[in-house]
Amino acid sequence: MFALIRKDLLLETRSKETIASLFLVGLLILFIFILSLNVEQSRVLEVAPGVLWAAIVLASLLGLGRTFLIERENGCLAALLLAPIDRSSIFLAKFLVNLLLMLTFEALLLPAFALFFALDVLPALPKLCTVLLAGSIGLAAAGTLFALAALNTRSRELMLPVLVLPLEVPLLLACVHATEAVLRGASLASVGRWAVYLVGFDVLFVISAWLMFEYLDLDG
Repeated sequence: MFALIRKDLLLETRSKETIASLFLVGLLILFIFILSLNVEQSRVLEVAPGVLWAAIVLASLLGLGRTFLIERENGCLAALLLAPIDRSSIFLAKFLVNLLLMLTFEALLLPAFALFFALDVLPALPKLCTVLLAGSIGLAAAGTLFALAALNTRSRELMLPVLVLPLEVPLLLACVHATEAVLRGASLASVGRWAVYLVGFDVLFVISAWLMFEYLDLDG
């Protein structure tokens, strides 16, 4: 599993294609929202969290299937299936790689988000990073699973959002409300049920995806 993680990260470190693409798409989404919305500064916190998570989700959908697509294009997927490792280890490796890519992308996007909305995120940065991590775990888990499910379809770029987005609506609602709360200065403990929803969805998505991955048709 660790060799697979190392290989994927090494490929991304050399090419930097996924991170650059995610950042550019996320930046464009933020810019489009800024141009189209005329929000008073007093109401920025009502809008900004939703825009941030819209940029994260829409951009990440472009990169979540990238790890499996590379294996298929290079003819390595069959070799992975023949390797003497458990299939769930393949999921965990791809999930962790996708999670690391998402977190790197979010770290690059966050300064642009703060600049565009004229927000001082430094006081809430530790709490905001915790919310971003919790949301990214759920997104990466479900996205990794359904990226493989959509891999063998003709319109896989369209199928992945269709499969993932309806499933993750409750998670995104929790992410938006939790982000708004911490940007307003609330503690993580006072976020209340949204924090419970985040943790619950993360546990549910990771365990369910890990168990279901064993039964997916990886041969295509």
